[in-house]
Amino acid sequence: MYYPTFVKAIQISDLFSPVANPVSVSESERLARNSRVIWVVIAAMSVATIAGYWATGLSFAWSTMQAIGLGAVPCLVVAYCYRRLRPDVFVSFTTESFAQLLLVLTLGGALSYPLATIGFPYRDELLHGADAWMGLDWLAHFRFVSERPLLSIMTLLAYDSVLLQLVVLMVVLVPTRRFVRFQQFVLANAIGLCIALAVFAFMPAAGTYSFLQIGNGQLGDLSPVVTADQKVYLDALRSGKHVLVDEMSGLITFPSFHAEWAIFFMWAFYPVKRLRAAAILLNLAVLASTPVQGAHYFIDLAGGLIAAGISIYGAVWLTSTRTQTRRVDAASCPPEGVADGTQMA
Repeated sequence: MYYPTFVKAIQISDLFSPVANPVSVSESERLARNSRVIWVVIAAMSVATIAGYWATGLSFAWSTMQAIGLGAVPCLVVAYCYRRLRPDVFVSFTTESFAQLLLVLTLGGALSYPLATIGFPYRDELLHGADAWMGLDWLAHFRFVSERPLLSIMTLLAYDSVLLQLVVLMVVLVPTRRFVRFQQFVLANAIGLCIALAVFAFMPAAGTYSFLQIGNGQLGDLSPVVTADQKVYLDALRSGKHVLVDEMSGLITFPSFHAEWAIFFMWAFYPVKRLRAAAILLNLAVLASTPVQGAHYFIDLAGGLIAAGISIYGAVWLTSTRTQTRRVDAASCPPEGVADGTQMA
């Protein structure tokens, strides 16, 4: 995918310290190469999703597919127009990257449904035992939050801050020309989702509210995003009673993808010095809210942190220019015996 070499710089506040130089040829080529890598991953996820739904007899509601199309297709159309007809790297990159991220998250959520039908035993006892082995009491944490209305609201706001953080991330990284960073963020999400899905297939769990039998009457002032209904969805998928996916909800307990998100955002915001501390504090709050708002065990957070570390490393490696640089260096080196004026026998 081609990105224009020269674009007009966008003037923004000194808060974000924009770079004044236009996009270079080498950077344009790197962005195009990274975009191809992301599209290959999306294609692989698409094939896996289609195969999964075909094998399990599940179907995807047209209303859900239309909602996805209303988000991704217009962005791709705008990206094409501002890449070919009216070159503007900021607009084309932003819209294409947003469409890629939307597709990655949608495909990951959709693929969790056929994987849930595999039917491996629930691992809640194992996960709860891991928390106990670490000396962590989920019920104590739950009571501490549920008995304090302010904490209940704060945990909900932190847990649901993902969309706001994504908007801010794009507003910050794109104008400051941190294009590669955002591509790495998108790719890390894709890798992290694939890791979470692979583990989920063999280690499904019903979640803390179901395993510990916490009903709505025991929630107090807490209104968790994920409740004991998670097990209801899983059981319906396993029994074949739920065959139409008309709205997607979180099914993965271990590892926690919300914990992965928190690490991804901390890492993505880190180069922006003015927002670094705020991003770290907010996403620490996301991690603290995930057990009660997402029905996660503490070990789920640990699994999410490990998966996020692997994902970020993989994203950086896949978008690295070192391999390309080594090839150029090797091609520019003269054959042995030429540099010193000698001839080979």
